[in-house]
Amino acid sequence: MNPRPETDPQETDPQPRATSAVVVTAEAKHRSRSLQPTVLRRVGGVTLLDRTVKVLREAGVTRIVVVAGYRSEDVAATIHSHGLPVELVVNPDWQQGTSTSVLAGLQQVDEDRCLVVMGDHVFEADDVRQLMAAPGRNVLAVDRDPQRQVGGLGGVPPVRVRTAADGRLLELAADLKEYAAVDAGLSCVHVADVLAATADAPAMPWSAVRRRMLDHGFEVTTCDFHGLWAAVDTPEGVRALERVMWHRYGPKPTDQIIARTVNRRISGPLTRQLLRTGLSPHAATVLAFATTLLASGLIAVGDRWAMVAGGLGVLLGSALDGVDGELARVSGRASRRGAALDTLLDRYADLAVVVGLVIGAGHTETAWAWGFAAGCGCLLIPYIHAVGRDTDVRLLFRREVRLLLFALAAVSGLPLVGLAVIAVAANLDTARGVVLLLRAMHT
Repeated sequence: MNPRPETDPQETDPQPRATSAVVVTAEAKHRSRSLQPTVLRRVGGVTLLDRTVKVLREAGVTRIVVVAGYRSEDVAATIHSHGLPVELVVNPDWQQGTSTSVLAGLQQVDEDRCLVVMGDHVFEADDVRQLMAAPGRNVLAVDRDPQRQVGGLGGVPPVRVRTAADGRLLELAADLKEYAAVDAGLSCVHVADVLAATADAPAMPWSAVRRRMLDHGFEVTTCDFHGLWAAVDTPEGVRALERVMWHRYGPKPTDQIIARTVNRRISGPLTRQLLRTGLSPHAATVLAFATTLLASGLIAVGDRWAMVAGGLGVLLGSALDGVDGELARVSGRASRRGAALDTLLDRYADLAVVVGLVIGAGHTETAWAWGFAAGCGCLLIPYIHAVGRDTDVRLLFRREVRLLLFALAAVSGLPLVGLAVIAVAANLDTARGVVLLLRAMHT
């Protein structure tokens, strides 16, 4: 083993925080079984490249260098058309080993430390922040939980890692018999150490570079990843990963029993299918709105079977209302704009269903009176939630409950009864919410 080169005392000080990242695109097309570079494969509705750039930016990375090899022109076209804030470097020697791409990227970095990211991986911003802040000159991201269904889904298994009790890296290889963790595909490296370890042999796999760093006496520590991460190698792996991502990001902690047992069972499979199309969350919002409007029109016809169809359409629209949020969260495209659009269209859709039931009930004065009261309740409950978003006030008569009762009223041919039930229950819940809200805001 070669001794570690002499270092100055300054190197014992805390290492500077890495703010740059080199993203190495997946280059071996036999792994992806596709003519398309793996980094351009859609995972959760967006390309791996888009997702990687977004997560790195969220984590605080200010400069991203993307190194492309195989079909670099396609990577360049995607960067341009998607307006990604990255620098592109084309490595003509990409077939000689991943290390050549890493070195090509590090040569563009003017900082002592830098993130090295494998472009065929999915990971989360919180883990990247932890890696950026981890102590140590060179840090390898690892996962120590062998039960997690993550890296290597449907494809090449991750590199195995053996560490000391204090987290120092001792050995890494794909065929280790005894190991404590697996390589999660990200590293924070000291640029000078990588250059020194590859000075006499620049072309090799990236795992071999880390082994040479150990052989040269450079210390490598580890940082545990706890969030979702995965290596994407095959179409089967993508499908498996999207299922995991939906279960992690799709449902919301605030989901109540109707959302969990009815709506999510419908919206989940739809979302996973729509992720493959690249459909935007905005388009899904409009689709749910249009479905509910059409259902309201059928209810308004007043014909027995038209009302049944309309009631089922209201149920479908309620389930579809969850698709836009699931698409946004799984694809990482959630935005305040999308949330505002969804909220506004939901209010219009609610009122459309109320009007449909009023007309379906014969648009009598009694029906309009109950409809007015039901409409007020449908508008006030989300308003209470919006005003009390910083409190723990949560009402019971949420939108999925109201739409379910509207649908049952239409299917059973009792629109007036449905309006009356909603009017009474929603306004009582609103009154309860006002009391709770005023108590929570007593200061």
